[in-house]
Amino acid sequence: MEKILIIDDDHALARTLKLYFQSKGFEVTTANNAQEGIKLWQKEEPDLVLLDVQLPDMDGPRVLAQAKEKHLKGDVIMITAFQDTEATLTAIRLGAVDYLYKPLDLDALDLLLEKIILQKKERGRIARLSHVISETFKPHQIVGRSSGILHVIKSIAHVSGTPTSVLIEGETGTGKELVARTIHHQSSPEEPFVGINCAAIVRNLLESELFGYEKGAFTGASRRKIGKLEYAAQGTVFLDEISELPMELQTKFLRVLQEREFQRVGGIQNITFHARIIAATNSSLDSLVKKGSFREDLYFRLKVFIIKIPPLRDRKEDIVSLTEYFLNQLNKELHKNIVRIPKVYLEALRTYDWPGNVRELQNVLLRAAILSRGEVLELDPAWIEQKEPSHFHEEIVEEIQYYTKSLSEVEKEHIKKILQYTKGNYGEACRILGVSRPTLRKKIRDYNIVQGEVS
Repeated sequence: MEKILIIDDDHALARTLKLYFQSKGFEVTTANNAQEGIKLWQKEEPDLVLLDVQLPDMDGPRVLAQAKEKHLKGDVIMITAFQDTEATLTAIRLGAVDYLYKPLDLDALDLLLEKIILQKKERGRIARLSHVISETFKPHQIVGRSSGILHVIKSIAHVSGTPTSVLIEGETGTGKELVARTIHHQSSPEEPFVGINCAAIVRNLLESELFGYEKGAFTGASRRKIGKLEYAAQGTVFLDEISELPMELQTKFLRVLQEREFQRVGGIQNITFHARIIAATNSSLDSLVKKGSFREDLYFRLKVFIIKIPPLRDRKEDIVSLTEYFLNQLNKELHKNIVRIPKVYLEALRTYDWPGNVRELQNVLLRAAILSRGEVLELDPAWIEQKEPSHFHEEIVEEIQYYTKSLSEVEKEHIKKILQYTKGNYGEACRILGVSRPTLRKKIRDYNIVQGEVS
């Protein structure tokens, strides 16, 4: 770290801090208001910014927000004379690394500065050993280059130009609805796409949801209601979890597929059905037919064209592309700028079996993106720790354990190694660590480093 920018309207404090940091070899610039501070921030490109919360022309969080909009870099420490929880939360949300209260404790500032320097070095090390996100993607596209996913894409191309019913098979979280929407977009993008989760609608309401009802058809039917089949017009009806469709409705639905018409509940008029049916299941309909819980004739009607989506564990070569795709989305949604993924994390993502498939990967990356403050993705340590060791190669686990340690744990280990190297010589250790003897003694006390650990 070389440059420090101090933005504070307290002239005496700004001068004191400038002299203090200059004595430590830093190049220091000061500004006494927000506008001057932002200009110097753009011009000097400081490594560290000490930013006061209360400035005469703009508050600190607003300055931080403007800096973020302008993509100005540098770690930010907020300083204030007031305990303002809302301002603290806002500043941290905007990317401040820490918060200090006036009057400033120089020893505390020293410790914080050393931690930031160490963290910056670790970020640089991670960046050198990371994968750069370079691909761009269209929204809602099927991502992957594996043979399994290429077969899915070819199947979509074949069936999109026809009105044929489609049955999509795949485990939970593999992306069955995405495949259904892709077929719809390729065949009738101007028409409605109507999704129905057969497992999520109460059984006694499912029939009226599908077919609609006439006024007076049952208690509470005060007016006619158009059902989802009718609303779909010449578009697509997507029946997710088709295996959960009750037997009595399977019979009625079979008639829809055979006759291409239906009646509203309580009605006598036949309504022509024009939409394409796409059904999806994570169960084996063939097994359900054998058990007698799914109609065989309906199964034959649905399986005219089957698309099987492979689980993520069988197409691990797609994990890199999927990770890049989701991070591109998350950067836009969360206003992040994550452009690098540590290779050790990428290898952990590749090695894991993903029982929750693509949806689980998406959720893991969402939490990681929320926790990441800079350009490098930071996987949630809790996710790593809760996995069984067998899920990852042993060498990956060892590397991950290093990356998931807290900054204080890394610092403690580093001090122990230096003390071991110097055989307990405090003077030599202080020279290597770049700290004063009182600071080293304080760290040894804080981290409870005992003589036996360094001998």
